[in-house]
Amino acid sequence: MLRLRAFRPTNDKIVKIQMHPTHPWLVTADASDHVSVWNWEHRQIIYELKPGGVDERRLVGAKLEKLAEGESEPRGKPTEAIRGGSVKQVSFYDDDVRFWQLWRNQSAAAESPAAAGHVTSTFTSPAASTKGRHFLVICCENKAIFLDLVTMRGRDVPKQELDNRSLLWQVLNPSSSFFVMVFLSKTTAVDGPLVAFGGSDGVIRVLSMITWKLARRYTGGHKGAISCLMNFMAASGESLLVSGGSDGLLVLWSADNALDSRELVPKLSLKAHDGGVIAVELSRVIGNAPQLITIGADKTLAIWDTVSFKELRRIKPVPKLACHSVASWCHPRAPNLDILTCVKDSHIWAVEHPTYSALTRPLCELSALVPPQLLVSHKKLKVYSMVAHPLQPHLVATGTNIGIILCEFDQKSLPPVAVLPTPTESREHTAVYVVERELKLLQFQLSNTTAPALGSNGSLSDTGRFRGEIPEQLHVKQTKKHITTPAPHDSYSVLSVSSSGK
Repeated sequence: MLRLRAFRPTNDKIVKIQMHPTHPWLVTADASDHVSVWNWEHRQIIYELKPGGVDERRLVGAKLEKLAEGESEPRGKPTEAIRGGSVKQVSFYDDDVRFWQLWRNQSAAAESPAAAGHVTSTFTSPAASTKGRHFLVICCENKAIFLDLVTMRGRDVPKQELDNRSLLWQVLNPSSSFFVMVFLSKTTAVDGPLVAFGGSDGVIRVLSMITWKLARRYTGGHKGAISCLMNFMAASGESLLVSGGSDGLLVLWSADNALDSRELVPKLSLKAHDGGVIAVELSRVIGNAPQLITIGADKTLAIWDTVSFKELRRIKPVPKLACHSVASWCHPRAPNLDILTCVKDSHIWAVEHPTYSALTRPLCELSALVPPQLLVSHKKLKVYSMVAHPLQPHLVATGTNIGIILCEFDQKSLPPVAVLPTPTESREHTAVYVVERELKLLQFQLSNTTAPALGSNGSLSDTGRFRGEIPEQLHVKQTKKHITTPAPHDSYSVLSVSSSGK
C-alpha cells in the first residue's frame, strides 16, 4: 500500500528519527551519533553535526560570540566543549510543534463524551525565548543541545545544571545521565516552555527554556532508567505526563502548570511490560477517551484506557521479535488499520482493529522500494526506527541499515475487492473480497422506497437537487457467503476478474 517518496542512503544504521509537522524536515541520528536534518522535499541536508564529541565549529562560534559581547577572558570551560556522549533522542521544537502537540492532545481528549465542559481549545502566544525560532533539540548522555536552525546559535545544557550537583559528583556517579525528553504542552508565563528529561536514575527533571534552570522534579516513580516520556490530556482536561522505564513500569504524573510544588510524586503506577517499556504512544479514539499504546522488551504491544487505566488488549505483533517503534495511524483509505509498528526486519507492520481482532499484517516490504544495487553489500534490509507524519498520515519515514526511506500511500493501490458481472435484467450485484486470507462473497440489491415526483414549479437548489423533490432513500438488502478456497496472499492483494467472468 506504500510507495517510495524519497530515499537518502547513509553509511550507518539510523536509530533515531523524527519529522517536523509543517516543514519538510526530518532529523535523524545514526549508530555513530551523527545527527543530520534533511529536507526530504528538496533532497537537501540542512545541517549536520556529531554531538557525541566536541563540535569545533560550534566551540569556535561560541568563543567569537563571547568576544563580541565584550568578554575577553572565558569564565570556565564552555558548555560547547563538553562531550555529549551517545545521542538518546532528537526532536524539533518551535511554535508549530507546540501548537500541533497541544491540538493533538486536546482533540483526542475532546472525543470522550465526558470531556464536555472540561476540554477547551486554548493556545497562548509563544514565549519570547522561542518566538520565530526553530530549535533542533538533541538529548545526549551528558548534555542537551538546543540549536536554533534560523540563527545557528545554540544553547548547551549540561547535566549538572539539571540535577544541581557538582562536577565531582558526576564523576563519582556517572549513571545519572539524560535518556529521553518531552515538551510539556501546558506552561506558565514565568517558566515559559518546559521540557522534561528522563534520567537513568529514575528521576524526571523539568527545564525552563526561559531561565534555563531546573523548574521541577518528578521522583519516586521508577527504580531504573526512564526509557520513554509522553505528554497528553485526559478527558477531564488535566494535563498528564506518562513515563515508561526499564523496570517495566508505566507511571502517571500530573503535568498541570497550576502545581507550585517543585517535587512531584506519581499519581499512578502500573506494571506494563516484563524487561522494560520501550515506547509509549497516544491513540485518538472516535467518540471515546484516548488510549495509550505501549511496546516492551517482552515482545508485546499493550493498549490502555486513559480513564480507568486498565489494560484493554495485549498482543505480540511479530511473535519472535520485539517492536522498537510504534505509531498511531489513521488513513481514510485504510480505516481498519490503527497502529503501525516496526521490528528489526524489512517490513512496516500494521495492526488491524487492535481492540478487537488485533490482526497484524505487513503494510509494506521496504526491500522492494529501494534500488537493488544498495542491497548487494548488505545481507538484508533492517528497520531500526520509524515515525508517522503527525499531520499527513500518508507519509511514513523509516530509518534502516542502508538509509532513510520515506514512504507515501500509493494512490494506485486497490482495495481487496472485485465486482463480478451482473446478469442481464438482474437487480442483484455480486462482489468478492478478502478477509484474513479468505475469499468471501457479498451479494446486495438496491431498492427505492419512494418514487419522487417533480412538480411544475421545480427548480434546482444549491445542492443540485430540484426544489420540491423528496430525497431518494435507498434500502440495501445484502447477503454474505464464505468461499472455502483460501486466498494465497494477504488482505491487500489486488483482486481482478477475468474477461470471461470466471
